[in-house]
Amino acid sequence: MNKMNSKQRIIMESDAINLEQLEYKIHQQALFDIDQSEYEAHIRNLFGRPVLDFAKTLVINLPGSCFANCPYCIDKDLRKNTISCDDFLKTCETVLMEKHNFNEVSITGGSLPSNKFNKLIDIIQKYCPNAKITWNTNGAKVDDSYNVSHIKYINLHRNSANDKINKELFCTDTDIISIEKFKLFAGDKLCLRVTVDKDFDIDEYVKYNTPMYLNRMLPGTFETEETFNKVRKALNITECTDVRRRNHYINGRYKNIPVRLCVGDHLAQHVSGRYPAWLNVVIIHRSGVVAGSWYENDKFLYKDEKICKNK
Repeated sequence: MNKMNSKQRIIMESDAINLEQLEYKIHQQALFDIDQSEYEAHIRNLFGRPVLDFAKTLVINLPGSCFANCPYCIDKDLRKNTISCDDFLKTCETVLMEKHNFNEVSITGGSLPSNKFNKLIDIIQKYCPNAKITWNTNGAKVDDSYNVSHIKYINLHRNSANDKINKELFCTDTDIISIEKFKLFAGDKLCLRVTVDKDFDIDEYVKYNTPMYLNRMLPGTFETEETFNKVRKALNITECTDVRRRNHYINGRYKNIPVRLCVGDHLAQHVSGRYPAWLNVVIIHRSGVVAGSWYENDKFLYKDEKICKNK
């Protein structure tokens, strides 16, 4: 969805002063792309405002530290913009009470202590019992006190297949769980998430007999692009047109191990002050801001003013 016709003007927050006129504008612009019946099936009020709700994925960007300092991290500037764990859980429950038809929930970003993390899983289960839950973590301070029974996939971020080197590349003194220990309680839920840099060697990871989720480095260099293309050619491709949310994926196998290759973000557009007329994903930012975008000021949906005031 959300294919803007060249004749359409993006609906901005400045158009939202009069809700009746706003809904009229959404309706008129929607008919460029969808018919009346589809409009009626998707128009609804979220947090008191009209949106065309196509969002089936909720992304939860955890507020705690990731405990690492990867030099290529695109999220460094946002990590200081957080609320407390309890306030964050309150925001998550508020969002899920308002909208609970998600079929996928992706937990990512920073961290939560295990007792708070388990409470988050309970909240998701309460409102979206049939949603597929995925968890992206680098394994810092993670152990078997984390309840993963309701999680479908766990993407363990690594910078090296070697534990000692991986910790050095994370630039951290924090305990990082080993792949072997994680597999003891995660089992076949575990997937190795690795960013393909110039030194990446897929054969170093084969010994773990664990599915891989490989990210293309963006922005890349000639060397990283060369390595990425080498990996791409080495795969036995099973699907090359998988586009979800903002990213293009290639699915294949390497030495009989499933590999999911993230080519990169080709669909994102940051429009500051854009109204969430077309809602394709809901993201709970670690700051407590809820938006339909990875940018807090784009497709803003909700924030608890009391929580944000007390930050």
